[in-house]
Amino acid sequence: MATEEQPKSEEHLPFQGKTLECKNQFFGGGIFLFDGYWRGEENGNADAELERVKSKTSNLKKQVVIRRIKNEDCLDGWKDAADKLIYLNHNNILRVFGYEEDVANGWRYFALEPYSATLYEYCDGEYNGPMPNESQVLYQITYGVSYLHLNAIVHGDLNPFNVVIAAQSRPVRIKISDFGLSKFSYSKQLSQKMKEGEIPFEMELCLRKYWTLSEETYSLEGIEDATEDVIAAGCILFYYLKRGKHLFGNDFESILINLKENNPVNLPGLNENHFAYKPIKNMIIPPRKGLNWLHIANEEFKKALSLQVNTGKQLGRGYFGQVFEGKFNGDPVAVKQMTTTTAQKNIIQREMNTHIELNHVNVVKLLDVADSADNRFTHLVLELCGGTLTDYCEKKYSGPKLPPDELVLYQIANGLHYIHSKDLVHRDIKPENILISMKTPVQMKVSDLSFVKKTREDIFSQSKIRGTLQWMAPERLKVLIDTENKSTDLPDGTIKSDTFSSGCVFFYFLTRGTHPFGKNQVSVPANISKNNPEELDSYKKHLAADDVNGRILAGLIEKMIQFEEKERIGLPEVIKQLAAVLYGMDKIKCQLRLNDVLFDEDYIIRSHSTERILACANEKKLIFYTSENLAIPFSNWRKKKEEVTFQHLNYFRLLEWNINGTRLAAGFSDRTLVVWSYPECKILFQKKFSGYITEINWNPTRPNLFAVCQMASDDVFAVKWISENRIAVSSSGGKIKIFEMEESNLTTTRLVKEFTHGEYCRYLEWNERTQYLASGGQKRINIWSMDHDTPIYSLKFPLQDSVEKLAWRLCIGNGEENGGIEMARKSANNFTFAYALQDSGVFIWNPLESEQQLRRLFDDTDMETLAFSSDGRFLAAVSHGTLMILSTEDWVQIYKLNNREMNFDFKNISFFATKSTNLYENKLIVNYGYEVSDICFDPRISNNLT
Repeated sequence: MATEEQPKSEEHLPFQGKTLECKNQFFGGGIFLFDGYWRGEENGNADAELERVKSKTSNLKKQVVIRRIKNEDCLDGWKDAADKLIYLNHNNILRVFGYEEDVANGWRYFALEPYSATLYEYCDGEYNGPMPNESQVLYQITYGVSYLHLNAIVHGDLNPFNVVIAAQSRPVRIKISDFGLSKFSYSKQLSQKMKEGEIPFEMELCLRKYWTLSEETYSLEGIEDATEDVIAAGCILFYYLKRGKHLFGNDFESILINLKENNPVNLPGLNENHFAYKPIKNMIIPPRKGLNWLHIANEEFKKALSLQVNTGKQLGRGYFGQVFEGKFNGDPVAVKQMTTTTAQKNIIQREMNTHIELNHVNVVKLLDVADSADNRFTHLVLELCGGTLTDYCEKKYSGPKLPPDELVLYQIANGLHYIHSKDLVHRDIKPENILISMKTPVQMKVSDLSFVKKTREDIFSQSKIRGTLQWMAPERLKVLIDTENKSTDLPDGTIKSDTFSSGCVFFYFLTRGTHPFGKNQVSVPANISKNNPEELDSYKKHLAADDVNGRILAGLIEKMIQFEEKERIGLPEVIKQLAAVLYGMDKIKCQLRLNDVLFDEDYIIRSHSTERILACANEKKLIFYTSENLAIPFSNWRKKKEEVTFQHLNYFRLLEWNINGTRLAAGFSDRTLVVWSYPECKILFQKKFSGYITEINWNPTRPNLFAVCQMASDDVFAVKWISENRIAVSSSGGKIKIFEMEESNLTTTRLVKEFTHGEYCRYLEWNERTQYLASGGQKRINIWSMDHDTPIYSLKFPLQDSVEKLAWRLCIGNGEENGGIEMARKSANNFTFAYALQDSGVFIWNPLESEQQLRRLFDDTDMETLAFSSDGRFLAAVSHGTLMILSTEDWVQIYKLNNREMNFDFKNISFFATKSTNLYENKLIVNYGYEVSDICFDPRISNNLT
């Protein structure tokens, strides 16, 4: 929003940085958000409390919101009020850090705590970011207003704009803002802006007259009656619960009338059994005078908080706090309680901010962050686990049975690598920080991110050596114990220090309690420094000759605890080797599963044709993800540097790679088609078509050639390349035409073949090995040879049934690759079709099978997707939002996921192109709602593997 008067030049302002935007200009002269910091000049007398937010040396950097107010608009006695506000330090009050006068230009500048949105923006649907749960919101609003009253401050102008959301903090907090500085409510500025048409008319609801029983006035001078705040707070609570509905009416006129008559007409809309019903009613219609109904409401909301902590049952103790049992939304949880006044507050904040973003089956989940009711503690609400790896090895564990040892190690490495993939290093891997899930199948979970640190290209800076002595890598121990060569600047570390620690944990688990560098804890650090893994050496000597897995794992651990970092194996290779061990085991012992990753936008996902690359596109940008190997679950993938943003284009409809992954084509909803080069991401082609683009089909041999099917050509249903210069086109009339293009001029085509499918033909499939074309549509599936005019094989359906989906299985590894076309045409392996009929379900048809009997797979109709994996081993199907996976070896269903139970819709699926027979190389990418998952499959088992 433009401003009439710009702030004074940066060099004269009490802050430094770049102006990003002006927020809510009608707020008494403008609130400016600066990407910078407040210089921290002293205002008033500083004491110990003030030192927490300001600096005597005036060098404290703090990102702030700067509010400017005209000198004549400031409240009389504003300086005393501002000094008082600076001393206020409450979680539910927007902080005032300092102020400065600009006498020459007639402005005063106030540095305020940043915030993300107002309650008005949340209830209006403009803000969709993180929020506390319902009981926390109500509690925090009433707590903030109560705190003001306890400090003899009456707000006087409570409304949805003056309740703000500080989403940048952890926990996310609701804060009361905009009080005690200006003599006017913002209604004055708001009314003027509405007249000038600079803001929406709907914002009139935030005028002061709609939130108080007193006579409407712009001036806030002399307001002493706290009752106005209580009534306004009650209205705001209802407004929040009903997402924008006012307690006293449904239009501006009725609200004013009902306020005067004290008639909360919409209160019955809140169920009488709701925990907030009675407190809100008492705040607006107090049954008797003399009681602090705001405080009483706050106590009621305190009882309703979704988190209860049982401090009588301690589960453990960490470096920064204690862990207790508790309940969150009625479910048992673990609660890490940390004192908010600790000197390590920055570290605690870092742990919260980092941990809340992590979502992985092998990392303990941070469910919520909340302040204690008395504001003395911060609570981290964690999923409750059954014990630690230490408990298990010391025989103190009584939870569900653990999976095979090899899978335990795989899960530990998997969780830690996920943390690394988020550009983080853990720095305190030890058995106590590996938890065991209470749910079955049991999952190992990496926990305690107290010492987590950001990395860049797997390297991190360090001002202190953090961690536990007995589990530290030698390069970190060396810095810690080398007192003679102490330096103020510590050398950078790498994520391979975590690899060393996890190698020691691996050995500890396999031996049920022995450290590879010694049984005596006192001697372990010295042995690490001397590169003397005495227990590992002994273990290797006493391994049985036939213990193949034991020898493999011992060798793997040895590579993980190498003395020199450069010789130490990385976690991606650790996971790959463990995956190979698991694949060689009895498959019934493995627990295969779905792995999720959450994107922050709605994406179309397409896997690269030859590499471990994912292209993810939404309406704003195109992002690429990569992975070291496919043995690592999808959620461990890293974002590549390549990112394409675009303007003036609507959201994606189609996204397709070419045959070798050097080109990526996208169809947009505004009928534009764009082709980028990869990895350069330069636009090679852009064109707007007359109709919607329904299909992009790349040439199978020429990577720069593609065909586009658009809806404007209503006679065309499908296109399919069948050679480097021939293309098949199907039409609604049931005709299939084969066109050939001239080498010198691709726009010149000639018709070389024409088939009559029957009635309309919706699907075309080409098989390179047999050089046959399949067509599917109403009443039949036909298979065509370019040498004949009639179908080679045909399958007719009863009545008026039609093909909804058609997929042709690619068969590889059957010894026929070098036998030529004639041998391929004689093999039944090359003629397996999956097709879905509109009214009958899903079937398998093979015209070369001796009995030629149809096999019904599902009765499901309205099939959305049918897709074979690139090696032909699996068939994926989606119907009514349910994902089903079948093994093509015996057509047994090995996986089923129902979206109705999980509240999402499948959007698209795609297999990675692979010829591997390795279980872990068969990856299916499932795109549903905002989430993306991958699944590993093996046809011989019915369980599913992490």
